[in-house]
Amino acid sequence: MRSSARRTACSAGGALALALLVGCGSGGESETKGVEDATLAAPAAPSPPEEPPASAAPSAAPEDTPATSEAGPRADRLAALASGPGEPLRGPALEALYDVIQREAGKPGNAWALAHGVLAMGPEFEATDGRRAVHVIVDDFLKAEKVDQHKGLQPYFPNRTAEGLPLEPHTDLILKTFLEVGLPLDEALTPKEGAPTLERLFRGSRVRYEPLAGEGKDGFPKPDDVAWSIQAWCQGVQAGAASTWQAAGLKQADLGAVTEQQLELLESATWFMRQAMEKGETVQKRRQGIFAYTCGGAHLHQSVVACAAAGWPKDKNVEERLALLNQIYVWRIPLETSLVEQAMKQAPKLAPLLYNQDVKFLGHALESLGKAERDGLWTPAPEARALLDDAEARLVAHVQQMNRLGIFREDKLANWMQNDDTRQFYLDVVGDAAHAWHALEIQAALRKKRTGG
Repeated sequence: MRSSARRTACSAGGALALALLVGCGSGGESETKGVEDATLAAPAAPSPPEEPPASAAPSAAPEDTPATSEAGPRADRLAALASGPGEPLRGPALEALYDVIQREAGKPGNAWALAHGVLAMGPEFEATDGRRAVHVIVDDFLKAEKVDQHKGLQPYFPNRTAEGLPLEPHTDLILKTFLEVGLPLDEALTPKEGAPTLERLFRGSRVRYEPLAGEGKDGFPKPDDVAWSIQAWCQGVQAGAASTWQAAGLKQADLGAVTEQQLELLESATWFMRQAMEKGETVQKRRQGIFAYTCGGAHLHQSVVACAAAGWPKDKNVEERLALLNQIYVWRIPLETSLVEQAMKQAPKLAPLLYNQDVKFLGHALESLGKAERDGLWTPAPEARALLDDAEARLVAHVQQMNRLGIFREDKLANWMQNDDTRQFYLDVVGDAAHAWHALEIQAALRKKRTGG
């Protein structure tokens, strides 16, 4: 999908659009390679467009429909999110998100998508074959192997399935998800005899970790592939696991040191943005700093937030440091959305890619910043609150634009999944729908809390 999209972008005269083809499926570096002159300027807070470009409009776009009134779990989940930024597009956009998650993230042959369904819908989320998604993931995809100098077989999820589909393109995605949705460490993950507990999977993750002596980026063998592991370790320790352990090669690892390294890594990766923000300047996307990370660094930010919520690292200035990182993230929102708008003008035929890119960035941002506020780590200033509300309205509008373009249609998604060149776009659409839904639920809960509802 990446190479195909790049050829399309260039042929359409949309060089700027290349800067936006940043996914969360295979890592950030390859997805932004070759982009050298994408300037991020600082316009006013983003506002949702009213209509998609004419050249991108389908021949028969579905009409907006009111939210369903039928009883049941679907209606309850939709009703809980019905009020908020983005009305009147909010209702049909929510329906589109809910339905695509249930249908596409519920497919039992795709563990990566199932994990996203669990994140969005909770630990009881069911696959389309009627089994709990957690059970499908563990029973059908979990492997075990010997780890040098450690006793017994250690469970793990491979990077890809036997069919070549991404399973855990980012290490410990599934472990992190299971812990985030509240599965207990000490209970078997499935009803099958001999099924491992979450603690076994947690332990298997930690014995594979290879600590390095460096600081920040130099403290990790793969700096762009540590976020979900560290978040899982923080939440596992919060649930009762020890904060020190024997890692790979029987080296001693300490969660305090690991989380301080991760926080320094995020501070270093966003330093150029902090300087530009404080000076009132702009930045360019040239694969520097945070732009080189998966999902534009969203995973790294979410992991730092989760660890801070769990009390790691034990630095008394953690909340102050995190508040500045959140401020940088908010500052970045209108910069990124303005780049989408510029690219849309240059290459309107790339509307599906660009709308989804906006949903990707805004969903992850609202999710991560919402968690920081939810967990009492950050209180947005009024200006930031207004910008976040505008960002949510824009997210809703672009989900509905994708819906009008037929992007969530079952037949289209099936075709994209079957084609090697378009499969990554399929995965982006499904995964980003899950993160968008999760973000909207977090923001709705925060509004309810603020109003005392």
